[in-house]
Amino acid sequence: MERINEREAFLKALLPVLVVVGMAFAMVVIAYGMESVAPGVHDTFHDFRHVIGMPCH
Repeated sequence: MERINEREAFLKALLPVLVVVGMAFAMVVIAYGMESVAPGVHDTFHDFRHVIGMPCH
């Protein structure tokens, strides 16, 4: 029984970490336009970045 609770606690602790790492990775890809990682993402968010004042060139 304790083994199941330990696994659930681990998964509950791991989820927020994965979300934060995923968001950070997405922000870097969107901001710096790593086309090899995700083609088209830089162009998709290009105008939005300029609207919020972030230069990208």
